[in-house]
Amino acid sequence: MRTRPLALTSAALALVASLAAGAAPAFAVKRPSCSAGSTLGLTKSARAFSVTTASVRRVYGCSTTTRKVTYLGRAGNDGGEGVDASVIAVTGPRVAYVRNACSDNGCSETVLVYDLKTRAQRSVAQATPAEMQSKVTDIVLSTKGVVGWISEDRQGDPAVATARFVVARQPGLFRGTPVVPIATGLDIAPRSLALAQTTLYWTQGTAKSAPLP
Repeated sequence: MRTRPLALTSAALALVASLAAGAAPAFAVKRPSCSAGSTLGLTKSARAFSVTTASVRRVYGCSTTTRKVTYLGRAGNDGGEGVDASVIAVTGPRVAYVRNACSDNGCSETVLVYDLKTRAQRSVAQATPAEMQSKVTDIVLSTKGVVGWISEDRQGDPAVATARFVVARQPGLFRGTPVVPIATGLDIAPRSLALAQTTLYWTQGTAKSAPLP
């Protein structure tokens, strides 16, 4: 039996929207400088990084042009929501990252693209077509803002992958727009996704590739 699909609550969606808009966290934490913490991704135009204070790790993005820092979320899923600091991509002024929302039924993930210079959300998508328990293992971002990722549906406790997908999304597409995989199959290898110019590459038994949409 497939696990019941997860739906983000209105409160969770509001939190994602507020964080994407650069809103400060509800707790009083001094916003760090652009050069603080540990680097997660870096270009000439932007930097993603994490800072740990009082045993809490938080993830930020910064435009090196404007020097403005945006809070992306807590690392992990403490309190039921968070950011996966191990799956993040920075290209030009944009950052692509993954937020998770957890309940007693497991965790579902959302892929976001944010422009750190203009401080505008560029894309939001559920991680897998059915929005089941899900996990994103890879993420890449093109210079034009197209985001690609490998994700998997999961079931059970401990969670086991029941399906895997390679997905790519154009900028400007938001939640509610169907997620259409480029490839599907449990033989898709996690952590095998790569991007060269306008072509995605991954391993699925053998080396595979597809042009970006």
